[in-house]
Formats: sequence, C-alpha cells, structure tokens
Amino acid sequence: GAPFFEIAFTPFMVVLAIFLPLGAILPWKRAQILRAGSPLIGALSLSVAIGLLIWSLQTGGRILAPIGLALSAWVILGSLTDLLMRCRMIDIGFSAGLRRLINLTRADWGKTFAHIGLGLTIFGISAITAWETEDIRVAKIGEEFEVSGYTFIFEDVSKINGKNYTSDMGTINAFKNNKLVAILKPEKRFYPVQRMPTTEAGINSSLKRDLYIALGDFQDNGWTIRTYVKPYAVWIWIGCLIMAFGGLLSMTDRRLRFASTIRLKQK
Repeated sequence: GAPFFEIAFTPFMVVLAIFLPLGAILPWKRAQILRAGSPLIGALSLSVAIGLLIWSLQTGGRILAPIGLALSAWVILGSLTDLLMRCRMIDIGFSAGLRRLINLTRADWGKTFAHIGLGLTIFGISAITAWETEDIRVAKIGEEFEVSGYTFIFEDVSKINGKNYTSDMGTINAFKNNKLVAILKPEKRFYPVQRMPTTEAGINSSLKRDLYIALGDFQDNGWTIRTYVKPYAVWIWIGCLIMAFGGLLSMTDRRLRFASTIRLKQK
C-alpha cells in the first residue's frame, strides 16, 4: 500500500535526485568531483532557495513538499546547466554557443529531456503527497460544500441503463471564485450478470490540479461523496512522457547505432 511505497520508494528517489545532476557532468574515468561540480553551485543555491521559500509559505504542510520541490528544481536546473556547459555559450559567445547547442547529439538532448522529465515527475509526486485534500461526507441533492477552495454543488442523481449495467449517475458542479470550472459525473454502476458493483469516478484535469469525485452508497437521505483535490497531478504523466521521449531520442543517436554495428561485426 501507500505507506510501504513511500518507505521503499522515497529514499531511493531522493538519493537518485541528489546525485543525478552531478553524475551527468562528471567526465568518465577522469573526474574530479569538486572541480567538475563547481558549475552546479548556482543551480544548487537556487534549488535550496526554492525549497526554503516553499517551506516558509506553507502552513501546516508536510516537510516533503519543500524537499521534493527543491529536488525537482535541482534535477531540472542541473540538466540545463549541463546543457549550457556543453554548448559553452558563456565562453564563446551567444551566436557560436547557439550553433553548438543546435548541433549537440541526440544522445545529449535525450539525456537532458529525460532528466527534466524526472524532475517534473518528482514535482508532481511531491505536490500530491504534500498538498492533496480529501473530503468524505454524506450529501443531499442540492447541498453545497467546499473543499480546498472549490465550491461543489450536488445537483442530482439520475438512473442510467447501459448495455450490460445499470447506473446511478451523479451531477456535481465545481466552482472556483464563483466561476464554473467543471461538471463532474461520477457513477455507481451495477453489473447484473457478474453481480458486481463498481465506482466510476468523475475526473477533471488541468495543469494546476485534478478534481476527483466518487459517488458512494445512498444512506441517511443522502449519498456518500468522496472528493479529492490533487494539485499538479498531471505533471507526473507529463514528466513520464518527457522521460520516454528522451529515451527514444537517445536511441536514435547515430553514434549508438554505429557502435552497435561494430560490436556485431566483431562477434
């Protein structure tokens, strides 16, 4: 479950995020850590400042938020620093550096995209873990309730007959600052053949948050409603897609294909 996942996964990800930017810029077999890592001082300082800023602004949140966001910034800024070092824009000027940047190998670009994707995924996971809001209540039709700055109005529940199921479908309107932002339609389905009930959540996604509502059983003249506000959840998937793109881009590097061909001929 979630507790085991956090205990097993979090330390590994923290260690990986700490050493990833440094490992990316170390010359193979001839590394001097202090000298090679000196260009990352700016990225490290800015990442720590971001973590401290988040820690000072949040009220009652978990410590994971500032730590996770600092690590996310560290991975992303470290990747961008590595990219700037490879194009040597500071040493040779903007125009020449831009040409070197454009001519970098696909492996270099793929590595950068993959590391940025990891940073975005860490950002999404940290935001959800630290700032997710959950609300469970029994609400009557027409009732209004608030969760994490959003106002929800439970409009109605209608009977739906599907091909192989029957369903109670709720309609819940979500408002932010008196503006309608989502119409959610969670369902409570029942499949007669399998004699099995299922819950189909109503979900509304944006770059800032996911609204997630599940309709439960009818009781006490109302319906059980579970409401979740998951901040920045979509960035987990955006980060994963960027990581996958970076991996695929690296695989198309001509040097890697050429090296593989040589090894096959040697065999």
